[in-house]
Amino acid sequence: MQNINNIEIPMTKELEEFFIYRYQGQATKLIDEFLVYLNTKKEAYEINKSLHQVKLGQTNDIGKLFDEL
Repeated sequence: MQNINNIEIPMTKELEEFFIYRYQGQATKLIDEFLVYLNTKKEAYEINKSLHQVKLGQTNDIGKLFDEL
């Protein structure tokens, strides 16, 4: 089992300095911002997928949904 407290990420010197400056002693802030990034990326993917389906005419008529309700 990997120890999550010791993850090593290869970085340039500039990126390393940025992380030190931005997240100095605040590892939870880094994790929180990364999770927001992942959720945003997932939501953007889902929106793009939906728009693509609409353009291809692969969606159902919403009128049918209202009729069912």
